[in-house]
Amino acid sequence: MRRIATIIAAAVLVVAAAGAAPALADVGVPVPAGAEVLLRFETPVDSSTTQQGTAVQFEVASDVVVDRSIVIRAATPARGVVTAVAHPGLFGKGARVHIESIDTTAVDGRPIKLSPVDVTPDTVAQIQGASRTAGSGVAGIVLIWPIGFLGGSLVHGGQVQAPAGAVVTTTVSEAAQIAVPQ
Repeated sequence: MRRIATIIAAAVLVVAAAGAAPALADVGVPVPAGAEVLLRFETPVDSSTTQQGTAVQFEVASDVVVDRSIVIRAATPARGVVTAVAHPGLFGKGARVHIESIDTTAVDGRPIKLSPVDVTPDTVAQIQGASRTAGSGVAGIVLIWPIGFLGGSLVHGGQVQAPAGAVVTTTVSEAAQIAVPQ
């Protein structure tokens, strides 16, 4: 009987010791300013209808990895605010929508500030799934100067759109230390 009690007591001690063993600690990973982040538009943006102050919802399009550790997970929500909308102008000047105050959340729950995003005719080509209405003022000026100049001054640039699902690249604007679970 004593032998069974000794075995049970030893088993209890082993289980208690295993439960008291320290778990693997979180590792601090420095996320540098300038680290790239792909964002997917959840809120469509259209220069003809979007207004200053409009909230824009994004989703992180792919994991952000630093030193072989995921610091921001794909599908993490992000949000920003439209701070300026410029409409198309003469000579083919295209519209522009400026989105600032973009932030998301790291794997440890800390907020991460991201750089502003501009939706313009120049950046639309880099935004997957976006479109624009083209103007031809500059091409007209280059091809036939007098006629092109006159025609170009009458041509307005186009509106820009970034539909839901379009992906844009931005960067981390402020370095951060993220606790990554190991």
